[in-house]
Amino acid sequence: MDPHVRSALARGHGVASWRILQAAGMTRAELRQAVRAGTLRPVRRGWYATDSAHHLVVQAVSAGGVLSCVSALALRGVWIPETCRNTTHVRATETAHRTSKTRFCRQHGRPQAEDGSVDDVPTALRHAIRCLDEESIVIMLDSILNLRLLSFEEITELLRDCPGDVRALLDKTDRAESGTETMVRLRLRARNLGLTPQVTIPGIGRVDFLVGHRLIIEVDGAAFHLSAHQYERDHHRDLVAHALNYIPLRLTYAQVVYEWEECESMILAITRRREHLRQPQRWESPANLGTNPTG
Repeated sequence: MDPHVRSALARGHGVASWRILQAAGMTRAELRQAVRAGTLRPVRRGWYATDSAHHLVVQAVSAGGVLSCVSALALRGVWIPETCRNTTHVRATETAHRTSKTRFCRQHGRPQAEDGSVDDVPTALRHAIRCLDEESIVIMLDSILNLRLLSFEEITELLRDCPGDVRALLDKTDRAESGTETMVRLRLRARNLGLTPQVTIPGIGRVDFLVGHRLIIEVDGAAFHLSAHQYERDHHRDLVAHALNYIPLRLTYAQVVYEWEECESMILAITRRREHLRQPQRWESPANLGTNPTG
């Protein structure tokens, strides 16, 4: 297969329209030959897929649209809610047909013409805004900013035609490294807790959150798996934190997503006792990690 055609298919995760294939240099005779040979297969009138094409893209195009919204963003590594992961989000055409596994999405503003099998980040984002609740929108925007897929200014421009309450959510973004970090930040700030994200503490390193002077909260992402080295490193950090009179808390993905009420109660119990407001010890050197870190 011609390298230009192969590249066009790769950009569409293995799915492309005849128009795109033709623009890449494929002739109708070559298309017929590719279909006969099984290199390409028709998935919809005028659309073709390779055997290795991404199944969600094939599903979206087969339904009469293109992959968009949170499904297209997830392909690029953007955080999306678990509730959205079992449904393929599709930007549909007039001839589209709904299935049990697809959801047709709309954006704020005018519909756009199809331009490839997977929507670009700006188009997918405009559709996702209408599919998610406020907390999930902020988490998604944090993820997009952290991955540097769009700048804050670009997102601001993209949301220009959205309702004011949606545009106001930009003020809550903070480039968090994981969706669970954003959840914790939004939920604790809603409780009027003063927490600072991504704080570097001498002797400990960078922590996800510092509440008050000494309550450290570390949050694991969905794909977090401890290696032996990470396990030892994290426990060493906790040891140093305790020696310096900090209170380290580690929250797993499951605790944040499924057991948040219990986690929040524990955090609020600490803050109600004002334990987070006590001053920690000052780090001096590893030799001082005994019962009296500062000597």
